[in-house]
Amino acid sequence: MKHYFYIIFYLLSINIISCSYFENEQNYINVKAIEYQQDITSVEHTFENQFLILNPADIINVSDKYLIISDSNADGFIKVFKLPELDFLYSWGQQGQGPNEFQYIPLNEINTVDNKIIFYEIGTRFLRVYEVNDTTLTPVIEYSLKFEGQTNTLTGITRVKDDLYIAENAAMSDETNDELIALQPNNDKPLFYLGNFPNTQLSGFDKLYEYIKTTNASDDGSKIALFYLYHNKFKIFDSNGNLSNKYSVNDRDITHAENELMKFQFRSIKHASNDYLYLMGMYEYGEEIRNNIETFKTTFEKWDWDGNQIHRAKFDRPVHNFTVSEKYGKIYAYSHLEMNSIFEFTIP
Repeated sequence: MKHYFYIIFYLLSINIISCSYFENEQNYINVKAIEYQQDITSVEHTFENQFLILNPADIINVSDKYLIISDSNADGFIKVFKLPELDFLYSWGQQGQGPNEFQYIPLNEINTVDNKIIFYEIGTRFLRVYEVNDTTLTPVIEYSLKFEGQTNTLTGITRVKDDLYIAENAAMSDETNDELIALQPNNDKPLFYLGNFPNTQLSGFDKLYEYIKTTNASDDGSKIALFYLYHNKFKIFDSNGNLSNKYSVNDRDITHAENELMKFQFRSIKHASNDYLYLMGMYEYGEEIRNNIETFKTTFEKWDWDGNQIHRAKFDRPVHNFTVSEKYGKIYAYSHLEMNSIFEFTIP
């Protein structure tokens, strides 16, 4: 299971021209956002002198047994914690070409299944699978993940099942209108494509940026979710790439105007289970987020797979990424402002 196409939301939002490029709203099911509930409060776990998180990229729940934070720290780009106690166990992984080393450190293209963590190394175009235990990560197997004629790096890689991964369509051809590509490890032939870009005059990277998305899959691999960052919309697919429904969110608490210099940001998906989707809402212009990074509070959202928002509330402090353990009823988060802390919240 994988969230997604990783976004450091306040860095990727830099000055991209904003316009309304979405297709006719009549193709979407209109759903209403619910009112904000009381802020959810945090418990801080501080790890003085044990490790330093310099530039965290991802936080991942591994089978409700381990919590992993990926980071650009040269002393080990993976920090491993025991759940539910949140005891720090070890740092792991270096840049290089030896054992447990990576030519290109895969900070954000990380998936999990059972007790395993799956890295995607963009240089070799290989998935590298490791078993996580209390003392180290043990290599299990490697698979290629690429497609014939591929010219760009795969991004937004989400494991759906062992034999099915989806990614941003890296073809970058103006002749294709497919948003996502479905791939099988060790198979250079795409299985199928998912989603269609809206009709737009944009092309290449401009089109990808306008429709930046995050994806995730249910634990059983039967459903796939796609949420847009710059549009208040999302789509649900089955595991064969068929569109189940697409939704447009009506949110009376959001007021913003089109801005030629800044992008208004909505939400990104952080975790998914068979029953629920967990998202982080921004609801602000990128420039405003960056200017107020020390005080800006993101939003926790819980949705079901039928397009119903179950809960929405602000975090009580600046939170920049999180994951969820339904087993323990917890949200685990980090902040770029606290380099030695993990924050624990109870799922509302």
